[in-house]
Amino acid sequence: MTRTHACRARRIQRLRIPALLLCSALLGACATPKADRPQTDAAPMSITERNLMSIQEDQAALFKQMGAGELSEEDFQRRIMQLASRYDEILAGNPNNFDLLILYGKFLRQINQNEKADRIFAHADALDPNIAVVKQQMGNYLAETGDYSQALAYYLRAVELDPSQAVYHYGIGELLATFRDKFVADGVYTDDVIDAQILAAFAKAAGMDPENKDFLFRNGEAYYDLHTPRWDDALTIWTAIGARSDLTPFEKDVVRLHKARVLCELGRDKEALALLHDDVAPFLKATRARLMKRLADASTAPREGDAPNIQEQPQSQPAPDAAK
Repeated sequence: MTRTHACRARRIQRLRIPALLLCSALLGACATPKADRPQTDAAPMSITERNLMSIQEDQAALFKQMGAGELSEEDFQRRIMQLASRYDEILAGNPNNFDLLILYGKFLRQINQNEKADRIFAHADALDPNIAVVKQQMGNYLAETGDYSQALAYYLRAVELDPSQAVYHYGIGELLATFRDKFVADGVYTDDVIDAQILAAFAKAAGMDPENKDFLFRNGEAYYDLHTPRWDDALTIWTAIGARSDLTPFEKDVVRLHKARVLCELGRDKEALALLHDDVAPFLKATRARLMKRLADASTAPREGDAPNIQEQPQSQPAPDAAK
């Protein structure tokens, strides 16, 4: 099944989203690497730990201000560089501080300094090769640079070390979906096996973290990615998502467009048109217009065979930066 470069670029970018969902600049959501390792009794904080906590607090405040639109891009970049300098200063005196390496590496990924982040994580991996989050972060970098085979090995190791993290299962699903054709061409998977693995990974992530809308929506989209898309199953998933009581108006629009697209694929054009009757959020207007044009074209075209498959999907609202 052919995929466009634009589609692949969107999916590579998705690999970064969950990498930002579990440990970000938001201090309250940021689990230190110690959470991955055995804990000892609490001890007084060292100067390094106090300095690192201060950076984390300033980092959280900075991203909160930027998210609220309170900073210009120039001010934001200036303060980002200040934070990076503070990290570098602490790292110079503590080159093997594991917690520092993890937090600094995640910060570097947030600001798209991915090569430097990978060097930081590689050093952390050399210090302790059995930390799940390090394997996941190194897998992210490999996936983004196109080394899908090695990325899979790192993701699988992350799941082996800590199977309780939904984001690791999500990463496997996204990697397999993004590089599906290459894995099949390499003989790593057959069509049937990789399709089953893709669905299982996204279903696992959505089931483990049902409040995460990114995981939930991606699970619905996964049925489009198969060698033979399973439109009936996709409709079942989107109908269940649409019945949730916690969707925002934007999310309701996204679900409605997904259902309309699936109904188009099933040839149920009247039902699809009914879902497209009401307007949608500005961010989704172009998708609605394309679906309506498809229905209009289908209504005037000879009824021979199925309508052409479209590759475009309703776009999800950009996820907030967070990390793991």
